[in-house]
Amino acid sequence: MHATRRDFSFSLSANTTVMVGAALLTALGANPAAAAAAAPAWLATSHAGFCTEVQRMLVDTSLPMSNTLQRSKDDFTESKAAVTPLTTQQFLVSTADGLPEELSCKTKTADHLRAVHGAGAARDPALPPRSCRDVQRAVVLQVWESLNADEQAGAAQAPQRIMLVADTLSYTGSGWIGSPAEVWLGGDGQLRLRASALYANWEDWRWKIMPESFRGNHYCHLVAPERVRRLMLGEERLSPR
Repeated sequence: MHATRRDFSFSLSANTTVMVGAALLTALGANPAAAAAAAPAWLATSHAGFCTEVQRMLVDTSLPMSNTLQRSKDDFTESKAAVTPLTTQQFLVSTADGLPEELSCKTKTADHLRAVHGAGAARDPALPPRSCRDVQRAVVLQVWESLNADEQAGAAQAPQRIMLVADTLSYTGSGWIGSPAEVWLGGDGQLRLRASALYANWEDWRWKIMPESFRGNHYCHLVAPERVRRLMLGEERLSPR
């Protein structure tokens, strides 16, 4: 499965806000269904291997890995992604009614995987890194593709009207834990999503004095696919801010 995936990413400046549909369609010269098909599979639901898919998407790795599901925020806060054996961490935040709201992943950076497992273990870190926003974009497109024709026709929010704001970046684990993914409705009626990220390359000289447990990590708080679906279908409505 993973060997046949195509690279769908494209470069964006750090402070850019993009429209999911228009920007991605321009880059691919395709329609939303084709764009969704180009992204990694299984990002349309908060399944038990979600963060494995996120890890593969971020760094193009085919290494075997395991994914640990944390059951409490405290346990997730204390958990670490591991480079050997490659292990990701996952935590789902739900509403009081049990509806998935935010999905969080702790993954490893490409340069750390290459340093430990060899140059073929992950994409060249000299390439523009993929962001949590890239993952959020794939979630939006795959959720849209999972809707049937009637649901798409009656959708309150289609991908073309969903804006992706640049990731909120944190430089400490505590800062990231306290910076959730965000969803709001602009005064123009367009939905806005913003993922929250921690990104610290293994080889980055700025982090050389930090403990090894801090280096080589890429963390993402994402709006859960199920919440994206509820917003698309109008099952959850927001007031403009």
